[in-house]
Amino acid sequence: MEFVGVNTDVSILKQLLKVKYKQLNAILEATKAINNNVSAESLYQIYIYTLREQIHVKEIALFMFDQAWKRVVWERAENHEAFIPIQSHFENYHTAKELTPEEQDIFGGFKYVIPVYHKQQPLALALIGEMNNNLFENKEELLEFSQIFTNIITVAVENKRLFRRELEKKQLDKELDLASKVQGMLIPKKLPKNNMYEFAGLYLPYKGIGGDYYDVIHINKDEFVFCVGDISGKGVAAALVMANLQAYLNATLGLNYTKEKFIENLNRKVFSITEGDTFITLFIAKYNIITRELEYINAGHVPPVLVHNNRAELLNKGTTILGIFEELPKVEFGSITIKPDTTIVSFTDGLSEMEDEDGSQFGQKRLTEFALLHYHLSPETFNKLLYESVSIFKGNVLFNDDISVLTAKFL
Repeated sequence: MEFVGVNTDVSILKQLLKVKYKQLNAILEATKAINNNVSAESLYQIYIYTLREQIHVKEIALFMFDQAWKRVVWERAENHEAFIPIQSHFENYHTAKELTPEEQDIFGGFKYVIPVYHKQQPLALALIGEMNNNLFENKEELLEFSQIFTNIITVAVENKRLFRRELEKKQLDKELDLASKVQGMLIPKKLPKNNMYEFAGLYLPYKGIGGDYYDVIHINKDEFVFCVGDISGKGVAAALVMANLQAYLNATLGLNYTKEKFIENLNRKVFSITEGDTFITLFIAKYNIITRELEYINAGHVPPVLVHNNRAELLNKGTTILGIFEELPKVEFGSITIKPDTTIVSFTDGLSEMEDEDGSQFGQKRLTEFALLHYHLSPETFNKLLYESVSIFKGNVLFNDDISVLTAKFL
């Protein structure tokens, strides 16, 4: 009888070793798949197959957390298909366990919960049904294997997600770098300065990528155009719109279009490029050196400030933002005869909407008061002092938008 007992123990041991071998082999196969960089969907299929084979379970659910819970595996009978557990309960569990009858009701009849955490942050949660264990397997060991295997698969999927996000970030960084270079080339480094007029610009793109634009473009020996624009959005898209805007202006300003036709065509051009998804606020003015006449239109842009003889005037006549409507609803042009010693300060709303530590904005009024005090200075000195004034005003508040200033002085 003793020999029979020994043989029985050996047989049981062999069966247990066989079970452990199968589990270890399943883990090794999963590891090979992970090393071969199979897709997340393939890993989920491996997960389902392995749990069915190793712990003999038919009902399996797996949820992954990425800012919100997402169901990635759902293996249940058809009559349970519409059920989704209340996910606010998920983070109440930190160890694998068998659910109480009350908890099983909460989770729609699933019997076991297997949470996965990474540095105290939820990563995944698995729910499994009844495990059909045999003589050589107990529920604790099966649940332990389920915990190990769930960790392996979900951590692998999470690493794939993080790797993909890192690649996307690198690609975005490349695009932003390209956009920054494009925009840097489009903003003029040198502006005209002579005995009749002079310009100076200040360009501070937010985080290196901006949607602001300014330029001075000579049409002929007697006329030139200057403009300041703000393109909605950032990055490559804004850079491309900016490049199209500059190219269109350079190509069409010398074609003798009427001012009405010019602004209509410009609006249609922007609309055709962006299909209404991106828009441009733009102030654009044409100056005649001989007649000293300035004609301008303000397309939804913050009004530039014109200062002469200690008096200030806002250049606000115009139309709506460009690129929103295929046809501009109303167009009004402004016309001014520029007297000697006149300064015009054009800027984007990043300047006027700059906030201090109390949340107050720099504002149009404060800018106008600054212009009245300093308009007699050269544009370059004016811009330098303006930047210093804004920096003092904002205190420790970071710049949160592009800031562009184009200052013109007519002698």
